[in-house]
Amino acid sequence: MKTLVKISIIGLGLLAAIATQAKVFEATTEVVPSKYKNLMVLKTDKKLVGAKVEVLYSNGDVVTTQRLRKRKLIIDFCDVKAGNYIVRLTKGDEKEEYLYTRGK
Repeated sequence: MKTLVKISIIGLGLLAAIATQAKVFEATTEVVPSKYKNLMVLKTDKKLVGAKVEVLYSNGDVVTTQRLRKRKLIIDFCDVKAGNYIVRLTKGDEKEEYLYTRGK
């Protein structure tokens, strides 16, 4: 019985150590409200400056790609067709995606 208690205490200790080392994903970008209906404004942390920004149509077609040069990015959806778009920010192994719906 003492061996079983020792094994369970060691197991719980290892589980606690693993849980404290796990990387928690936290969003580093926020979508800022805009008074214009065709604009999407993103504000990011400094660590995402230089990230690759892709705008994809709902069927997977790439609409545009660029690098994030500053912390704030304004995407204008005025000249694209109505539908759902995914805005993907990628830097290293970090990836964030946001959905934008453009009406008619």
